Amino acid sequence: MQAFWPGVQVMAGDIAEAERVWHHYYQVSRNNHFTIPEAFLFDERMYWPQFYMRPEFIESSYLLYQATNDPKYVEAGARIMHAMERRCRVMCGYASLKNTNTGELEDRLDSFVLAETFKYLYLLFADKSNVGVDMDQYVLTTEAHLVPIHVQRFSSEKVNASTGVCENRNVSTRSWAERQVFGPYMDQEYSGDTCPEVDQPYFNRKRQVTSSLRAADFDYRNSEHVAILRSMGITLEPTGGDKIQLIHNVALSHSEQLGVEGVIFMKEITDHAARMADGQRSHLEAIPMKELVARSLSNNKELTFQAGKAMFGPDITNGYSVTAPVIQGVPPEGCTQMRGTGTGHIVLLFRGGCMFVEKVRHVQAAGGVGAVIMDNTPDASTVLAMSGDGKDDVDIPSLFLSKEDGEALLEMYEGDRLTTIVELRDMQTRTE
Repeated sequence: MQAFWPGVQVMAGDIAEAERVWHHYYQVSRNNHFTIPEAFLFDERMYWPQFYMRPEFIESSYLLYQATNDPKYVEAGARIMHAMERRCRVMCGYASLKNTNTGELEDRLDSFVLAETFKYLYLLFADKSNVGVDMDQYVLTTEAHLVPIHVQRFSSEKVNASTGVCENRNVSTRSWAERQVFGPYMDQEYSGDTCPEVDQPYFNRKRQVTSSLRAADFDYRNSEHVAILRSMGITLEPTGGDKIQLIHNVALSHSEQLGVEGVIFMKEITDHAARMADGQRSHLEAIPMKELVARSLSNNKELTFQAGKAMFGPDITNGYSVTAPVIQGVPPEGCTQMRGTGTGHIVLLFRGGCMFVEKVRHVQAAGGVGAVIMDNTPDASTVLAMSGDGKDDVDIPSLFLSKEDGEALLEMYEGDRLTTIVELRDMQTRTE
């Protein structure tokens, strides 16, 4: 099943890497009579010998052929199709291989063979004129279902019953092939005597609902904002890591237009995440910065760091601060109950393994008065605002430090474990 990955790389624009990964799977198929076994080892030797005629490798071949027009992908598809005809064809259809080496058959034919494998083979071999629909106007889901990338709306302009063409424009209704694919659903949803308005891709459409929430203003702690997202079909789900995931399901939106608004909102959030990955800043990404001041009393050394705030627990603002001796948490990521006691201490923990808020809850349960989460992601330099999970049960403050600043704080702590103290406070206004 992992042979779908080159196709994903194609859609992400990484053609060269997609071709390299695809070649690896092609070698596996060539070594096994042009069938890909269910599992194989890193040296491409077979591990599980079954061959269920899965579609993923054909799907990747199709997408690579569309991107490169290299005939080797068609030839690879042809070799696999001939192998299926030669080894899997039986009197009433096709049967899976129980063992690709021996050719032993199994009384099994999964529905994805008909729904996906054969569909991708047809698309791989067919001229565009023979497909019946313009595939550039559709995306294929993981189950090879066609989904239009345009929003189809209908105007009051009528269709000429004899020609099937709109009266005032040379615009035809859906093609015969499209009606075969979408027929009963189209007939139930749309009247056959209305003309389509000009199609616009989802992400190019302008907002129609002026009161709709924009990503720049979204605050997950605001119940009204959450309700607006829900009306657009967007729900918030903890991911089990240190983030909250937005999940969009147009079918859950309160109206068609709100569903489109939800798509646009999700695009804004995606753009925001891309800018964060590039290290860029905008009003969408403004993180209210706080300060962490570490002091070693034994050698009178002081370090001051900029830190990201937590979106849960007490806000470090308006003069509120916490100062306490520091201790390193055990376990270091703080994703389970802390061993020992953190009573009266600010506890140092590493990022990863669980949500930020779960770490701070464990510090709180151990008697800690504050927490510092240090980034340990390789090459990371971004300071994050730590998300919560919507619950209001954290009573101690916490801050997030970049990897570089976390390492400097640890170095101070390791050199003076007994008298290092930390202050968590708001950004101080400085004058020259």
